Amino acid sequence: MAAGPSTRRRSKGEGSLVLRGDGRWMGRYWVTLPDGTRKQQCVTSKDKAKVIETMRHEMARADKGSPVLRAKRSTGEFLVYWLREIDLYQVRPTTLQLHTFYIRKYLLPLVGKIPLTQLRPEHVRMMLNRMESNGCGARTMQQARNVLSAALRDAMKLEYITRNVARLVDLPKYTASERQVWTKEQAAHFFETIRDHDRYPMFLLLLCCGLRRGELLGLRWQDVDFENGVIRIRQSLRCLNNRPCVGPLKTKTSRRDLPMLPDIKDALLRHFETTQKYNDDLVFHSRTGNPAYPNTIRKTFQRLARRAGLPPITIHEARHTAATLLAEVWASPKEAQRILGHSSITTTLQIYTHSRLQREADALGALMQGFL
Repeated sequence: MAAGPSTRRRSKGEGSLVLRGDGRWMGRYWVTLPDGTRKQQCVTSKDKAKVIETMRHEMARADKGSPVLRAKRSTGEFLVYWLREIDLYQVRPTTLQLHTFYIRKYLLPLVGKIPLTQLRPEHVRMMLNRMESNGCGARTMQQARNVLSAALRDAMKLEYITRNVARLVDLPKYTASERQVWTKEQAAHFFETIRDHDRYPMFLLLLCCGLRRGELLGLRWQDVDFENGVIRIRQSLRCLNNRPCVGPLKTKTSRRDLPMLPDIKDALLRHFETTQKYNDDLVFHSRTGNPAYPNTIRKTFQRLARRAGLPPITIHEARHTAATLLAEVWASPKEAQRILGHSSITTTLQIYTHSRLQREADALGALMQGFL
C-alpha cells in the first residue's frame, strides 16, 4: 500500500511535512537567519499547499546564502538595531545624533510597529500625511523620509527586504528661504561698532574669510601661522548631546589654507595675549574659558548686529555674505570655492549667479534712470 502524504519520507534538504492530530499541516526545515546562524524553522497551517510553498521559498533563499527574516521583526526593532550596529560606524557623531532624533520623534511612533517585511509605500505616505497634519514642514518630512530610506537601503544590502519602499513615495517640494546678506557698507559698519569687543577677531574671520561656525570654534593657535601669514583649517567644533566636542571637518575640501590679511593678523595677535591663561590650544573660548557653545556665538553675533542697527542675519548668512562680497570683487568661482571650502562648484556658482543678477539689475536700473 502506498504511503500517504503525511508519512512519505522526504529527501534530505526537503524538510519534513506531517499532518498533526489537530488537522493542521506542519513543516520543519532549516534556514539561514540574519545573524548567519542555521536554525530549524517550523510552519503550520490547515492549508497544505501554503506550508509547502513557505518551505520551498525559504529553503531556496537559504540555499542561495540569503538570510531569512521572519515577519515577527518590526520596522522599529530594525531601526533601533540599525542605529546601534550599522549607522554608528558609517556616519559622523553629529549625523548619528540627527538620525536618532528623527527615528525617535517620527519613525518609531508612526511606522515602528509595522513588520519590516510588510512595510509598504502606503505606510510611508500615511506617515508623511500624519507629519504634515501635525504641522511639520516640507524639510522635516524630507529628512524623516531620507533617514528611513537610508535604513531600508542597508536592510536591502542585508537581504532582509527586496525593495526600498521609502524611495517609492514622492515628497512635497521644499523651497529654501531666500538668504539675507549684508552689503560691503553694512559689514564695514558692523566692524566699526564692535572693534573693541572681544569677539571682534572671530567675526572678522567669519565675514572676511567665510569660515563655518564649527571651523571658527575649532580653530587652534597651532593652525595660525603668524610667521608665514597662513590660517590652516583642520578641525571643527560642534555640539554633541549638548556638549561641545572637536571633530573632523565637514568635507575633504573644507581642509584648506587661507592667507592671513594684515587686519586679521593684528586682531589675532592682540587676541593671543588674552588666551594664555587657558590650558587648551583653542583660539576662541567661552567666558569661563571652556570651548564655546555654537548657540552662544549665534546669540552674541545677532545681539551685536542689532546694537549696530543692522538687519539680523544668521551665522550661515554671514558666511553667505562673505561669498557674495567675493563675487562683487570679481574673485573667480574657483577661487571662491577654495576660500569657502565648498565641496561642489555648483554651490559657489549659485551664490555667484545671485550676485551677478543683482549687479545686472543695478546696471539696468541706472540705464533706465538715464532715459526717464
